Amino acid sequence: MRKIVTSFILLISISVYSQDFEGKIEYKLSYYQKDSKAIIDSPEIIKLLGDTSTFITKKGFYKQITNSQYMAFQLYDPKENRLYMKSKIESDTLFYIVTSKIKNTKFEYEIIKNADTILGHVCDKLSVRDSVGKQDYYFANDLKVSPEYFQNFTAFNKNKITDIMKSVFLRVDYYFINFIARMEATVIIETKENNEEFLLPPHKILLEK
Repeated sequence: MRKIVTSFILLISISVYSQDFEGKIEYKLSYYQKDSKAIIDSPEIIKLLGDTSTFITKKGFYKQITNSQYMAFQLYDPKENRLYMKSKIESDTLFYIVTSKIKNTKFEYEIIKNADTILGHVCDKLSVRDSVGKQDYYFANDLKVSPEYFQNFTAFNKNKITDIMKSVFLRVDYYFINFIARMEATVIIETKENNEEFLLPPHKILLEK
């Protein structure tokens, strides 16, 4: 279970050419039985993985705050090429990974045009199959992000997936062995963000994963 949780949290990270999108996106997280598609209304899962998340981005920097016990905070610094992570369980420790150390893996993908409309944005669907499983990303071409920010983010194929979408996603479905995790935008706010949003949080220990 811990391996699935880790993969899910990092994939979220998995997951901005005209003007890049800058601002905030609020997401709702939902969980479903893989076979029946019945919703999983489990307080334990919600406590562990969360049910709401705020994504803030500017010029490749991004921060994600989730009401999750396991992974409450993430921050990506494209200049350092580091993804920082913090949980409520080990609140004094700030973990990080150097995102170029985890190399690209093989994957297959398919794009379906005009697959859905989310918050008024017409979205294409990118279906990815890799060693982790299957992920479906719904992305709108008018919410741009330059792949250049993530060219060294080889972990979880983020650089290649971003190069395909060239935008932020408004919904993603992660297919695991026993359940489906869905993350869907509920609010989009385009606004100028202060650089202070992307400072490291207070911590006593800095540890590379």
